[in-house]
Formats: sequence, structure tokens, C-alpha cells
Amino acid sequence: MPKPDFSDPNKQIHEIIRVNHAGEYGAKRIYQGQLKYIKSHNDHILIKEMLDHEEVHLNYFEKKLLEKEVRPTFLLFFWHHYGFLLGALSSLMGIKTAMLVTESIEEVIEKHYEQQINYLENKNVEPELLNNIIKFRFDEIEHKNIAIMNDSTEAIFAEITSKIVKIICHISIILSKKI
Repeated sequence: MPKPDFSDPNKQIHEIIRVNHAGEYGAKRIYQGQLKYIKSHNDHILIKEMLDHEEVHLNYFEKKLLEKEVRPTFLLFFWHHYGFLLGALSSLMGIKTAMLVTESIEEVIEKHYEQQINYLENKNVEPELLNNIIKFRFDEIEHKNIAIMNDSTEAIFAEITSKIVKIICHISIILSKKI
């Protein structure tokens, strides 16, 4: 017999909007940090295109914050500074490390969005939010694939760097939902 679900869908929707807004804001800051120190013109164009996607996602979630009267995470100050720092440091270590950071984050976000998609489909709520998260998930998968095609796995200390970035990403998700 399935367990009854007593979760408040409205609370869950607020958490989805809050955490996604924080994530897209953090992604924007990471790419801005990378762009500041990327030397290659072609790499600059590539990262700028991914930044443009993240800004579309961020604008959507900013509108949803207002529409649904959801407060943003109190941690935006940290994501503002540490996102930029992560982007800057990764690009200073070279394009492969910058791409590794992108790949690692997008791998976590792909699964994170998949969980949200499953929740929204199962609850049969917020079809517009659902459709946008599906669309944004495809963008994040594209970013991950671009990073892989640009030799992200060949970065210095790739395995440990990837693990650290993924842990940071998971912690950021947990904190941004609630705080």
C-alpha cells in the first residue's frame, strides 16, 4: 500500500522556484567569472552563449518569484560572490577546468531538474512551470555536452575537482530550498 502524501504542493512549488532562481543566478555568476579571465576568443563566445541561456532561465524564475510571491533565498549574497569566484578560478586554471566545472554542475542540475519534473508530473500541477523546467533541462544537458566536447575530462585534477564541485552544488541546492 502506498504511503499517503501529506506534503503541501504550494510549499513545494515555492521551494522549486526559490532553488531554481538561486541556481540560475549562481550559474550566471559562474559564467561571468569565467568570461572575465578566458583568453581565447572562441572560448569566450562559447561561454557567452551558455551565459545567455542561463540569463533566460534566470529571468523566467525572477518573474515566477514575483508572480507566486516567493521570497528568494537569503543566500544570494554568497552565490553572487562565490559563483563568480568559482568561475574566475576555474578559467584561470584553463578552459578545460572551466568546462569541467560546467560539466560537473550541469550533471547535478540535470538530475535535480528531473526530480522536479517527476514531482510536477505526478502532482499534475503548474504545467507552465513544468514545461519551462523541461526546456531548461535540455539547455543544461546541452551545456554538459558542450563541456565534454571541449575536453572537460582532461582538466588538471579532474576527478577530485569534479567531486568537490558536485558536493558544493548539492549543498547549495539543499540550502537554497529552505533558507
